[in-house]
Amino acid sequence: MIVAFVVGATLVLTVPLLGQQRWERQVQERVQRAVDVVSRSSRSSVVKQSGVLNTDEGASFQTTLNQGTSYAIVAVCDDDCSRLQLTLLTPSGSDIVKERNSESLPTLHFTPPTTLSYGIRVVMEGCRWNPCWYAVAVVPVGKNPP
Repeated sequence: MIVAFVVGATLVLTVPLLGQQRWERQVQERVQRAVDVVSRSSRSSVVKQSGVLNTDEGASFQTTLNQGTSYAIVAVCDDDCSRLQLTLLTPSGSDIVKERNSESLPTLHFTPPTTLSYGIRVVMEGCRWNPCWYAVAVVPVGKNPP
């Protein structure tokens, strides 16, 4: 009786974890493909952030962008996601640029005029089965001439 309970409890806990791993792996593979497409150098230092969000939820993080370096900022999500919004923010929180026209692969291009810690915000605008996995990558794509 106790063995049956332990086996049953293990199966109940394992099935959701396997599903989570599948979706997380899916977005990690997608974000790596996006990085490969936009990156000119495999030696570039790429900042990645990932997690789960329900519809209309958002997540933010900070990253330092260097003056004169061009960046591509890409976001991806899993198969249940139908729409992501991606925004680059000033250090004080004001919008610099927002991508809301792409369904599930928003991309921003930005060359900072000064080296600062900028904010990046991703909003899950559409998720058929909550929660949905997302990943964001900040990819340096080249130096602009002085």
